[in-house]
Amino acid sequence: MADINGGDKIVLEKSPKNEGRDPMRSDAFDKFTEKMMKLRTDAFFAMEEKMDEMMQEVGNLLGKTSVPHFEKDELLYDKIKYQNRTKPSEDGNLPDKQFLPRESVLTYLFEIRHFRTIYNIFIVILMILFLHTAIYDVFVTGELNLGLSLIQWNFGGLSHVAMIWLGMMITTLTVYPCFSYWCYQRISLTPKSILLRAWDWGWLCALMACQALLGIVPVVLLLSYKFPPASSFMLLMEQVRLMMKIHAFVRSNIPRALQYKPHTDVDSAPCPEFEKFLYFLFAPTLVYQDSYPRTKKIHWKFVAWHFLEVVGVIFYSSYLFERFLIPMFRDYGVKHFSLEKLVISIFGSMMPATLAFLCTFYGLLHSWMNAFAELMRFADRMFYKDWWNANSYASYYRMWNVVIHDWLYTYIYKDCFLLFGGRMLSTIVVFLVSALVHEYILMFAFKFCYPVLFFAFGVFSASLVFLTKDSSKGGNLFMWLTLCTGTGLLTSLYSMEWYARINCPRTIESSWDFFIPQSWFCNASN
Repeated sequence: MADINGGDKIVLEKSPKNEGRDPMRSDAFDKFTEKMMKLRTDAFFAMEEKMDEMMQEVGNLLGKTSVPHFEKDELLYDKIKYQNRTKPSEDGNLPDKQFLPRESVLTYLFEIRHFRTIYNIFIVILMILFLHTAIYDVFVTGELNLGLSLIQWNFGGLSHVAMIWLGMMITTLTVYPCFSYWCYQRISLTPKSILLRAWDWGWLCALMACQALLGIVPVVLLLSYKFPPASSFMLLMEQVRLMMKIHAFVRSNIPRALQYKPHTDVDSAPCPEFEKFLYFLFAPTLVYQDSYPRTKKIHWKFVAWHFLEVVGVIFYSSYLFERFLIPMFRDYGVKHFSLEKLVISIFGSMMPATLAFLCTFYGLLHSWMNAFAELMRFADRMFYKDWWNANSYASYYRMWNVVIHDWLYTYIYKDCFLLFGGRMLSTIVVFLVSALVHEYILMFAFKFCYPVLFFAFGVFSASLVFLTKDSSKGGNLFMWLTLCTGTGLLTSLYSMEWYARINCPRTIESSWDFFIPQSWFCNASN
């Protein structure tokens, strides 16, 4: 008999069939059977011992090494898949933008159970805040105020905004027939002739006139109708988007038209089809290509949920302004703001301003962009990267808004690099262009020129790009500290200027009042 790991004993008994056999043969058979059972038992113990040793070695290996070949972030999503550049070419040219079928980082992270739970917790917190506000308003003030009046005022004049947008879209659509006509007509002209040069320069001037028309007329109408901030932001951001789309389409296809030879390029055309131009106008990207990775079908539940998130973000942002930010500064110019009260207000606005900043990121770059990407079956959803893990401002600006960064890199940085040959100068030009456009949107949305963001973004942040490094210790902590502080400071300064222009008399009765900061003189006079 044999006992394996304290289990039941195996008893060898003589079979009834063996009773009539020879005793010697029966004894030999029993001995053979016992040896076989013993051999099987020894093999079992040997295998179990080897398995224990193997598991012990694996345990020791895992205990000594903490995943040496992969960073912790790479366990969450594949960073190689989220590279938005091709490999550098051997001829020294800068890499190009590459489009791949991929989800947004948060979409991928929300598939992980732990991150999905954190998302649900934030939704519950939002619901509790709304319920608390509703109960407080009903039992204390006697009226319900959830920021709906602020939303209604901010989005006033949407019918006029829609008409102006329609005019901007018609102007943008006229670019394609004009560009196509320029492409096909220049083929019949003599190469390197004066007539060909005059033809090219004439249409270049027409393009610049179209961009100027698209840039001036909407602003004049915006100032004439006196749209509130949210409606102004919508109109100005759409204006900038269409101007960037026009530049991207023309800039990407000019080399194609100039290099086209009708006798050799039989299977190609100097200008892409109108369908490609039309798809590019609505696709959630600012870098033109003839084709993009596409999904097979539209998931309408996905679209509806992300649009619902946009509505929730608008309500939550309105709640933050209504409850925390507006009460701090609406009496600016009416009551005297001492230095102590000013400092308290600035530091008190940092947290709600940072939350509003995060809401803007999530609502615009995640929910809105993913909803439109799904509608257009646009498969490359990398509208941002994991910018919250950035250790320097150089990484932050590369990862925060990939859509804008790709346009600046493709059409500003690369062209400046070809012209000037210096990376630092090209980077400075990119920051100046970006800072000017951001300040342009804020200036006409708020109806006053107060270039605080231009200096914070174009000077201070640009300096931090060259001073900080990705490998610096505490870089992420420094980035978040300065980001929250800067967001609160900018929100406070613009809020004080806004209410100073409401509560205080005009400094001078002329158009220069648009450029003179009212908050510098209003509080001092009171």
